[in-house]
Amino acid sequence: MNYAAVIELRRNRVLAAWNGKKTGWFDVSMPEDMDAAARGAWLKDLFRKESLPEGKVLLVVPRREAVLLQLELGIPDGTSLADLHSVAKLNLGTHSTLDPHACVIDVAPTTDSMHAVCAAPSELVDRIRDDMKLAGRSVAGVTTRASGIASIPGNESTDLYIGAGKREIEIVVAHNGIPVLSRNLNRNSNIQADISKIAAEAHRALTSARMVGGLLSISKARLYADADIRPKLVAELDDHLELNIEEYSPDFARVPEELLPLVQLAVNHEKPVIDLRNVKPPSGLQLPAVRMTAGLGALAAIVLIGGFIVLAQQRAGAETKLSKLRTELMQLQRNERVHLREEARLIHIKSLYQDDPVWTTQNAAIVDLLPETGLVIDRLTGSETRSTTFSASRSESGRRYAGGKWSAADHVSIDLYASVDDRAIVPRLRQTFIDDPRFDVESKGPELPDRLVFALTSKPVKSEGDDDE
Repeated sequence: MNYAAVIELRRNRVLAAWNGKKTGWFDVSMPEDMDAAARGAWLKDLFRKESLPEGKVLLVVPRREAVLLQLELGIPDGTSLADLHSVAKLNLGTHSTLDPHACVIDVAPTTDSMHAVCAAPSELVDRIRDDMKLAGRSVAGVTTRASGIASIPGNESTDLYIGAGKREIEIVVAHNGIPVLSRNLNRNSNIQADISKIAAEAHRALTSARMVGGLLSISKARLYADADIRPKLVAELDDHLELNIEEYSPDFARVPEELLPLVQLAVNHEKPVIDLRNVKPPSGLQLPAVRMTAGLGALAAIVLIGGFIVLAQQRAGAETKLSKLRTELMQLQRNERVHLREEARLIHIKSLYQDDPVWTTQNAAIVDLLPETGLVIDRLTGSETRSTTFSASRSESGRRYAGGKWSAADHVSIDLYASVDDRAIVPRLRQTFIDDPRFDVESKGPELPDRLVFALTSKPVKSEGDDDE
């Protein structure tokens, strides 16, 4: 693939990188509310001012516009590229909200049974291509930021990449040079909060790669961060990740983190591992070359012509049925998602209601534990809360709603204020509550000879919901 520069065109920013006699880059904000013609003219003038090399460009789809999944497609070796993309699109429709029939896609094998599937909306890619055309540039290909990270030298195993720039945080898991998981977060003005967020997201990425992707052996973590956050971030990651933290130092000049994936693609100057495109299904019948002897040439020609006609008719009929089944499948999947959303809302609302309040039972239990004489209740106050949780069903393909369980828990907190005739009643009563498995007890306020204040907390009363299937 031949290209002179790498460009990422966002809604309000333009990022670019190139590599010639020296490596160059820029990151410029772009005015909004421009029509297509004005945007093309603005980009053309920007490329001239920044001395962007002439030639074709490699487009990078913004991270938030791309979908990257690790899927088990279940297809045999030797499957054609067109069939591989068709199967990936069918699986994409059940694992994401992206329309599989209106996207560009690429598939790369990662393990014996898993594939990395990356896709982006065709409408977005077409718009960026039109912008480049109006700016006087032709497009050599379309890829993602994760492809630039995966092209870092030494990615022959499974690595975790963490990048912390001034505006964004990027986390990528790559397996043998192929991106399998990517996360993108925004930074705020609080460095400590950013560091905590990076550590949490990195841990979540490792868990996802191991449990969903089956990538158990993750060797190290590569870190590329700005100077203001790097020292504290290294210390935090050492405490939270069971990996060797290695600070990445590129061979070229140090660049802002947001531009590293683009510069990496520009320096490598090779076809990216993810090449987003629309692979059309094969047309006509594809047969292996048949070598015939001269004596049977005429007869073989007649047999082949007849076979072409019959098989072409069968193929046309099969493709028509397949198209109808795909349409029906998409409609059923949409209906199922709508049904599951409405069902979840109904179950959630129903679980927040209860027939009888729990606190009445707890009050009766408290009265039964009080001594018959020597104690007068001055005041009894409390509160009851109800929480609802959902546990998703886990499978080889990830966490799913179907098969999950809803549960609700009631928590009761009661403050008991009482007067006593004899101070010895207080420790006996406290021990009575401690021994009762229904309550946790804690004394409140100073120790007084004739008064007690206990904070009683009931054990959570849980109720399991039915399966949602």
